[in-house]
Amino acid sequence: MYPQDFPVERAIPVISLPMVLAGLAILALAVWAGYALARMKKDDRPTPRAVAASIHAAVQRKLNAALAAHGGATLNAAQALVDEIDNRLGAALGLTGDLGKSSGALKDAIAGKVKTAPPPPPPVQPATPHAVIVPIPGQGAAAAAAASGAAGVGASAVGEAGGLVGAVLHLPPSAPPAPPPAPPPSPAQQVAAVRAALEAFAAYWGTTPADPAAAARIGELEAAANQLSTLVPAPRPKTGGHH
Repeated sequence: MYPQDFPVERAIPVISLPMVLAGLAILALAVWAGYALARMKKDDRPTPRAVAASIHAAVQRKLNAALAAHGGATLNAAQALVDEIDNRLGAALGLTGDLGKSSGALKDAIAGKVKTAPPPPPPVQPATPHAVIVPIPGQGAAAAAAASGAAGVGASAVGEAGGLVGAVLHLPPSAPPAPPPAPPPSPAQQVAAVRAALEAFAAYWGTTPADPAAAARIGELEAAANQLSTLVPAPRPKTGGHH
């Protein structure tokens, strides 16, 4: 006889309730971890507050660098500040131009603040003409009459005086000369003007994070970021009905 002739009893695995519960717990934990990881990846975008603070800090660094510059370097540093503002807020500032004027005019019209057309300018008073005597060689009234006709409207002939015949031409006064253009500012004046503009901007923007102006600007930037990142739901289509 051989061993294979005898049947061997195989062990039947025993599945207990604690093992089932442990397996379910592990499965639930894995599902929760995957969901949490997906949520973290989905919400990985910075908050509007963080975006506002980063923009303000970037502009503030350029501002402080411009305030610390001296002489001709002030112009270059101020230009770097302007470039930073355009890079960070150029698109938003573009909306404040025509859009701000249009919405402001609409608000004024709704509030009854209607701007009337300005009155027409007063009529221009005719200028008093002056006379110029043009001497013409010749003698006699015929030469005077010929000179008068050649001068056109507003000319009158005068008689012979000293062998010359004159024609009086009535001409309007010449226009006053245009004022000369203002001279360009000197380098010192330009630096002083840029320095004054920087000081005014610093008072508005704030130069340190603890500055109350900085907190106000960050709050405004955050509010703008919230508005621009809020999805406006589309209106629901109206259900059909009898009219």
